Amino acid sequence: MGTLEEEIKKRRCSVGIIGLGHIGLPMAAVIAEKGFTVLGGDLNPHIVDAVNSKKSSVQEEGLQSLIEKGSIEGRLRATLNPSEVVKKCKIVLIVVQTPIKEDNTPDLSHLKSACLEVSKQLRSGQLIIIESTLPPGTINEVILPIFDCSGLVAGEDFYLAYSPERAMPTRTLEEIQSNSRLIGGINQKSASIAMEFYKLVTEGELILSDLATVEIVKLIENTYRDTNIALANEIALFCEGIGVDALNAIKLANKHPRVNIHLPGAGVGGHCIPKDPNFILNKANELGIKLELIEAARKVNENMPIHVVKMIKKALATADKSIEKSKVSILGIAYKGDTDDVRNTPAKVIVEELLESDCFVYSHDPYVKQDFGGMFSNNIKKVIKNSDCLVIVTDHSIYKSLDLKELSKQLKTPNIVIDARRILDPRGVKGHGMRYFGVGY
Repeated sequence: MGTLEEEIKKRRCSVGIIGLGHIGLPMAAVIAEKGFTVLGGDLNPHIVDAVNSKKSSVQEEGLQSLIEKGSIEGRLRATLNPSEVVKKCKIVLIVVQTPIKEDNTPDLSHLKSACLEVSKQLRSGQLIIIESTLPPGTINEVILPIFDCSGLVAGEDFYLAYSPERAMPTRTLEEIQSNSRLIGGINQKSASIAMEFYKLVTEGELILSDLATVEIVKLIENTYRDTNIALANEIALFCEGIGVDALNAIKLANKHPRVNIHLPGAGVGGHCIPKDPNFILNKANELGIKLELIEAARKVNENMPIHVVKMIKKALATADKSIEKSKVSILGIAYKGDTDDVRNTPAKVIVEELLESDCFVYSHDPYVKQDFGGMFSNNIKKVIKNSDCLVIVTDHSIYKSLDLKELSKQLKTPNIVIDARRILDPRGVKGHGMRYFGVGY
């Protein structure tokens, strides 16, 4: 065993995390909990100040206590200077965003910037692990040329590995420590050392493979989910047309041992699912390969927020109301229940489209502090009072337990409820004198 492997086993080496977002910060806290000294780097002063004040800037159950513990025990600190991270840490994880641009091509600016900072301070014997989700070929075509500027040779002077994160918001801490991990290295030595590190982070299976395969597997996983959700959404649209409850139909279909259809909704949000299929599509276009199914699935899911807006207009029309000047109350700004994550949230499109229709839009969310126009409040009573139409966009737990009797008193008559996440019982809503409209109902 080499020196770095021994340091890892004995937890003598410091670990740096560049990028303290929804994955990087939980990862830093978990690694500190495992006994390593961790230095996190981020360009956002709010995030850095929060960590150094023993506070979490990410809504994730259990994260606050881990940050407090790591800070008090002197194993977790943050800095605005990424160069400091590389100087002081033998292992450096890069966990920055890799979003897509408006034209659906990859935006690797954050990744390139992070790698450039690492290359400036890179020294022999270090292990660099990329955890950001990457388009196919990124390690060899983008990252290696940046590190070549250091004058060091990857796989010989320093070690370079790729292990994409596979954790889901609301279960990030658990999944970091239990999910299987794919690990690819620029060579076998790099992959093996990275595996020694992850052995101390997760109890999940560690799987070694070549870089090209590891890069594409993460994209396949999220493309599968995107395509499956698109199927569920098209089933919902069809069931709306023939008067069948799509949720019940999907539930019964899933009783078949070889069927596993996801659930329909207002659209697909978050950082990964709306993005990763486009990484595949972009590369396929470069190669002249037409991927019609993946492309069609993206279009279906992108159109669901527009469908919800059409549902709102149709529902108002049944009550002889026009969308113009009506008060529409949006419950949920985050893309996913019980999180504060608004990345690619369907709520953005819904709110913006409603504002274009000249109605009064009021939004509520218990976790976020921002909206996309109109009026926003964390006070749900203020948002729903005298509303012409209530629209549930996010499946937050508090919305699942709404007092329907009280709700019917707060809304204007006739009361209209649009359940874009299908979290309410239609019979209960109707039983309190409200008109129920749901995706796939």
